[in-house]
Amino acid sequence: MTFEQQVGAFMQSGKYAEAIACAEKGASEGDAWACFCLGDWKLVGQGMKRDVPGAVALLEKGAAQDHIQSLWRLYPLLLTGTGTPADPDRAKEIVEKIRDHDGLCAQQLLLLEQNPEPAEIVRENLASDPAVEVRRGVLSQAECHWIRMVAASQVQPSFVEDPRTGRRIPHPIRTSDGMSFGPAQEDLVINRINHRIARLSGTQYAAGEPLHILRYRPGQQYRPHFDALPNVTNQRIKTAILYLNADFEGGATTFPKLDLEIRVGEGDMLLFDNLDESGKQHEGSFHAGLPVDAGEKWIATRWIRAEKYHPWGEF
Repeated sequence: MTFEQQVGAFMQSGKYAEAIACAEKGASEGDAWACFCLGDWKLVGQGMKRDVPGAVALLEKGAAQDHIQSLWRLYPLLLTGTGTPADPDRAKEIVEKIRDHDGLCAQQLLLLEQNPEPAEIVRENLASDPAVEVRRGVLSQAECHWIRMVAASQVQPSFVEDPRTGRRIPHPIRTSDGMSFGPAQEDLVINRINHRIARLSGTQYAAGEPLHILRYRPGQQYRPHFDALPNVTNQRIKTAILYLNADFEGGATTFPKLDLEIRVGEGDMLLFDNLDESGKQHEGSFHAGLPVDAGEKWIATRWIRAEKYHPWGEF
């Protein structure tokens, strides 16, 4: 039996310790699949403590043997600089190598080829204190469609943990469905968009939180709230919201304290400051997404921190 078959048999029997030991043995012997399997478990912390550098080392061993799953798992980490120095050129080379084995990889490359960086982006200032502005045409129609397509199968209802019971309960502020393109999911298209957001906002790519996708169906909304977080040292200084479609009714973005109600087009970006000059939460940044009346509203949000940020912390 191959190591893949052995690990699979242990997992089906509920013998997880034996499965891990088998994968470790296979990886020590250089088996490409075992390197991928153990690297994947270390990356997500499945059955063991998360070890990102260790995961990268194992995936590199699998990738050196042209193991497709190892290559596929490795390239987002190279894009985002997770557990290894960022190397976008090598990440793209990997995607080109596996394009014939993965339809999404082939589609990414085609989209990037057919949709170059926008030549001109119009800026409209809506408020100065706090700064609120709209950038027109930040995303192409194809980029908007890509985000919606990839996210559609992954969005889940918004929940929070009840501090009293520890149970998951519906989010009291946000009634949408959502997902994030984390460090292991950020593809070439999302990575280029995140770098574009950084450039347009005058911030560092590494300071952005994972691009978060929200889908609002009729009746769903994001009630008035602040994006600044309580009791953190690395604060959200700016918010960028990309609008991924326009074929819906209702759902405008409002800033009640600024008397602003904003409805923009597909591919436009709303950018605003969350802090005042003293670094405290700006009361004017209080905003909401009004209920959708008809259709579906899709947005992509990038919360931008003051300093470098990684959702997995230090490793």
